[in-house]
Amino acid sequence: KGDSTRAIDLMHKAIENEPKEPGPYLFLGALYEEMGSYEKAIDTLKKGLQLDPEHIRLGFRLGVVYDKAGNKAACIEQMKAVIEIDPTHAEALNYLGYTYAELGENLDEALALVKKALKHKPGDGYIIDSLGWIYYQKGEYDKAVRFLKKAVELVPDDPTILEHLGDAHLKENSLQAAEKAYRKALKNKETDTESLLEKLQSLERRLDVSE
Repeated sequence: KGDSTRAIDLMHKAIENEPKEPGPYLFLGALYEEMGSYEKAIDTLKKGLQLDPEHIRLGFRLGVVYDKAGNKAACIEQMKAVIEIDPTHAEALNYLGYTYAELGENLDEALALVKKALKHKPGDGYIIDSLGWIYYQKGEYDKAVRFLKKAVELVPDDPTILEHLGDAHLKENSLQAAEKAYRKALKNKETDTESLLEKLQSLERRLDVSE
């Protein structure tokens, strides 16, 4: 119902009633994360993991919050810890692989991680997007376009995937296809649109010159 304060109070009471149960820490951490209180979320999730160091959902959520807080190094180490506990955890495999791709490092390892994730969750559009983005970062733009098109088929309205596809089309000099992808991405993106607008405006100038 959107009453975060009441929800947080209830989670604190749940923790008081069952101090050795890690579950409430997961929900409390998620509430802080949703509010953008990342340091409180990190502290809460860590307390839950002290009770159960191999709690997969707590461990994965902590990695995500580290990423949102801008601590890529801690995110990477946390995702590695989750994978060590559960080598089949597709979300952690994909998250680690995508993070490497975003940083432009360890791309061969990133490719292996994401391919392994896809084996466990075949047909997942977000994992296929990661695969396409890794190929993009490796400079294999034909493969990038192929996988990113497939990702868009599976998840048609995700602005990040659409922007990735636009970037890959641009590298292949397919300007009109890039413009189409960027415009659809912009239509579906509610915040942080400045970078995407700049890409689209730059592309429109190139299209004007080519005409």
